Amino acid sequence: MSSKLNRNALWLAESSTPWDGKNRAKLIEELRGQVQDKKVLILGIGNRLCGDDAFGSILAERLAKKVNIPVIDAGDVPENYLGPVEASGADLVLVLDAADLGTSPGDLSLLRMDRLQQVGLSTHASNLGLVFQAIPEATRPDALLVAVQPGQTETGRGLSRSVERTMEGLEDLLVQLFG
Repeated sequence: MSSKLNRNALWLAESSTPWDGKNRAKLIEELRGQVQDKKVLILGIGNRLCGDDAFGSILAERLAKKVNIPVIDAGDVPENYLGPVEASGADLVLVLDAADLGTSPGDLSLLRMDRLQQVGLSTHASNLGLVFQAIPEATRPDALLVAVQPGQTETGRGLSRSVERTMEGLEDLLVQLFG
């Protein structure tokens, strides 16, 4: 991962690290600190036709009936959901997406969106940091990118096993935090 991203990463877990024990506890602690006393919304992003890029969209769908906070599956057009994000009154948006961080497939990172405006990390055409800038500053929520490193994004492929394992662990963790 580049040094620019290292400065912006709040937390990074390698896919080879198990989801139990110390690694899980560190992410829960970091997320709890970030979401404490905030109205949180989950925004899943991903193209379900392109392998690991589907991560955020699939996870949002799976979480929708399991958590007690709003969840939006934006598919591969997050810019079309800025109105509902703004109208939600959320203080913080957890953006679930695949992002090329130059790490190993399935690695998970937690990054501040406001520091990523100059870096195009998403696998989508739009830069997510810039997309959020379209929300007026007075009503713009803070945003954290919960990013998985994709292994393959070819059309017609499903999730790779490493991204699937990461998604399952993150799903359990988010249900624990918001269920």
